[in-house]
Amino acid sequence: MNAVPRLLLIAASVLLLVAAVSNDADGSDIGWLRAAYSGAPENWPAPQLEEGAEFTEFGPLVRPKRAEGIAAERIALGERLFKDPRLSASGQIACESCHNRRLGWGDGLPVAFGHDRQTGTRNAQSLFTAAYMEELFWDGRSASLEDQAHLPIANPVEMAAEAATIEARLNGDVEYRADFASAYAVKTIAMDDVASALAIFQRSIRLPTRKWDRVFTDGTQVLSDQELRGLHLFRTKAGCANCHNGPLLSDQKYHNIGMSFYARKYEDVGRYAVTGNPVDVGRFRTPSLRAVQRTGPYMHNGLIPNLRGLVNLYAGGGGRDRIAQSRTTDAPPPQPDPLLRPRQLTRQERAAIVAFLEIL
Repeated sequence: MNAVPRLLLIAASVLLLVAAVSNDADGSDIGWLRAAYSGAPENWPAPQLEEGAEFTEFGPLVRPKRAEGIAAERIALGERLFKDPRLSASGQIACESCHNRRLGWGDGLPVAFGHDRQTGTRNAQSLFTAAYMEELFWDGRSASLEDQAHLPIANPVEMAAEAATIEARLNGDVEYRADFASAYAVKTIAMDDVASALAIFQRSIRLPTRKWDRVFTDGTQVLSDQELRGLHLFRTKAGCANCHNGPLLSDQKYHNIGMSFYARKYEDVGRYAVTGNPVDVGRFRTPSLRAVQRTGPYMHNGLIPNLRGLVNLYAGGGGRDRIAQSRTTDAPPPQPDPLLRPRQLTRQERAAIVAFLEIL
């Protein structure tokens, strides 16, 4: 072979290598993707992360075992309380009113309504993964489900009931007294007993089995080409895995994605209301993406109606915070989150990410 053909062959090989690397980066080479994601998650292509991101590899979520004996008895009692409107001042609102099993353990509304038809300011979060969360509420104000159970009941905008009223109602019910005596060995029902029963019921809620669960038993061969591309984009180019990772697909941290509407209508300073720390202005807890298809609308204020809108929001780098001091709060302007930036995603890439989200 003379020098010219040899040079042409080398040049062609280099071009093919460059094309392969380019395809690897955006996931357009489905053959490469099938091979790269054929093993266990720890052997998948490394995620592309921003500086400061804390990543836990994807994995299966351990589900609670079926309860037996006294645990099952307490769960049944908690479920009964969860559905009982007598836990509200009006006797018309139950926990189930905002967290309905048929609505993905939410209510399908942007924000919940409660006592006297008052409207809240935040979206009712799904309970699918409540048992796994280290802190509860969008701003993390509760450290346990037991603590969390007290707050909606007492909140004047939600159930608006006083503890003494609830205790009197339940202690006046012969069946409740007998059930609590059997499950908790108490003669008089107290709010802490009610909270305990509600908490153990919520911990028993099981995620529906999804195609994503099969990935960890049967491999990514169960995914369509579009879903696999979505998985790859989620971990790399789209930047989703910076915050949504681990078995829960949540880092359980707090981030400002420019949706606090600081100094505007819908203003919500987020975690700052809990900590008073200026860096927490506009920060909200990263929700789990498990069963996300069933838990819309999205964001703390429920303003994103569908998954397509959700992907578009993040592709654009999130919302836009104002930098001038608000006249309606002492909280300083929110600080940009270093993990968030605009992403150049094509329409097909955004559709692939949505397809991936739909199987979680």
